[in-house]
Amino acid sequence: MENNKVTESELEENPNISIEQQLTDGFSHLPVSEAETTAIIIIKPEADLAVINLKTEIVKLVKYAVTREIKSVTDLTPAGEDLILVSKLKKALKEKQREYTFPIQEHFEKVNAVFKDLLASLDLIEKLNKTKIGAYTDAQKARVAEAERLNREAEELARKQAKFNGGEFTVDTTPVEAPAPVKKVSTLSGSFSEVKAPNTWTLIDWKLVPDDCKMLDTTKINKIVRAGGSIPGIKIIPNTTIRTNVR
Repeated sequence: MENNKVTESELEENPNISIEQQLTDGFSHLPVSEAETTAIIIIKPEADLAVINLKTEIVKLVKYAVTREIKSVTDLTPAGEDLILVSKLKKALKEKQREYTFPIQEHFEKVNAVFKDLLASLDLIEKLNKTKIGAYTDAQKARVAEAERLNREAEELARKQAKFNGGEFTVDTTPVEAPAPVKKVSTLSGSFSEVKAPNTWTLIDWKLVPDDCKMLDTTKINKIVRAGGSIPGIKIIPNTTIRTNVR
């Protein structure tokens, strides 16, 4: 696994390896240490003597810059010296600033890296489970639709046989049954169910699209589609998602 981070493609390529093991491998790059679980962060730079001294020098330079008049070549020297001093003060101020901000940024990045990996893996687990639940329910819906089709065909054939044979028919009209997809599953810790999600769309015939939608205004099209409307030349794609409720 690249960079020891688990990915969806790697999970699909290794179906015989448990997701628990793969996720554990994915976290192997995270440092595990019992030491230094806290960090000291320096705060209140306004009370730092070095910062106070820098501020005093800056205030002086502000007054000089505001009141300064340059009327001759000799007046350039003190102005130039102040510019040099400004450069030095900037460097000193940035170094002092780094003393305060670097530890914060360093720990901020490390903390975010740990939680980013953990949250990404939870997102992956959620996506895989929802995808597989969706695939199962889609297959069940397909079986129900197929059963309904077979029943309609059997009834139609029986009707035709009865018409041909004076009311008699030999076709078996016993309905083919298929269990309806489970829409809600309750567990000890909560429940999950399939709910209607906003429809999406894809273009099928540009010539049939109304002129006011020719620019494919995504916002406008989405508004129409989500409201349950239809647009010539655009196929409406029903969509569902999985909602979880925690007790």
